[in-house]
Amino acid sequence: MVKKLRIAMLSAICLSLAIVGTQAYAAKKSVASDDTLEQYVDELKPNPTDVAIRKKIIKQALSMKPAPTVPEAAERNMARGIAFFNKATDSTGFKKAIVEFEAATLAAPWLGVAYYNLGIAQEKSGLYPEAIQSLKLYLLASPDAKNAREVKNKIYALEVDLEERQAAKTPPPAPVISDASKAPLMGAKADLAIESEKQLKVIKMPPQAQEKKSTLPNYFGVWAFKDTAREEEITVQAFEIGKNAAGDLVVIPPKRSADYVASVTVFEIADRNLKVQIKWKMTSPKEYWYFKTESYDLTLSEDGAKLSGSYNQRSYGGRNVDIDRTLFRQ
Repeated sequence: MVKKLRIAMLSAICLSLAIVGTQAYAAKKSVASDDTLEQYVDELKPNPTDVAIRKKIIKQALSMKPAPTVPEAAERNMARGIAFFNKATDSTGFKKAIVEFEAATLAAPWLGVAYYNLGIAQEKSGLYPEAIQSLKLYLLASPDAKNAREVKNKIYALEVDLEERQAAKTPPPAPVISDASKAPLMGAKADLAIESEKQLKVIKMPPQAQEKKSTLPNYFGVWAFKDTAREEEITVQAFEIGKNAAGDLVVIPPKRSADYVASVTVFEIADRNLKVQIKWKMTSPKEYWYFKTESYDLTLSEDGAKLSGSYNQRSYGGRNVDIDRTLFRQ
């Protein structure tokens, strides 16, 4: 009996020592990981543009359990950046947001949402190469991001815009001003990251946004509105809705002038609600580059004869308009 008791006590002591040893090893490993991360962060501070160091930091942070704590400085920069972004009405405002988000990526270089917000602000300012790099770092830092597909599509679209700009040797576009309540930004807290997926449509990233299956009210036809030019009432074509070869609903932009090229960047239908955004580019003269976007947020009438709602126009080199419009079929 005594012998059995001694064996049991020895087993308990050995188990306790094993647990203590495991905990000590885990604590030692955690401290080592923290030290390595801190070393990389210190290495980045004098070299903030070194992408290789940022990638090392992100890889190290992803391997740490639990994840490294976001410092208060980064939280502050994120909050300030979002505030500046939402208030921005020109490139100066977006640049203030960029400064804050850049500071956040320096204080917490593993924080994926900081790179995301930085990329969005850079894209708004026409800094396409920088925006592409920031969004790539976001995807690296957030391997399980719910909006990964949309962000990748956005990167590809920015690459096309950059190629076109370089080929035409055009200046960067004017900032695109968004409604502050719809700013496609994320807070520093991880549980806010899911908000980006529904907001990415603001930055024109929904996949196959120009095509929708038709199980809806009849939207087919050429839609137009009345306007005034030189004190005379004129009819202006807004867009046409038809079907492609696959039977999907598509928006066809109008042809208003040989010098302008239009493309549909947003097409959304929910029952009787319709959203369409059309981007216009001026093709000549080549030494002057102009663009504008027209946005329609409309509701189809019960008899299907009219589309009524808000119309928004944002121009680079032109006027900005926010009015109500009523469209009718031609």
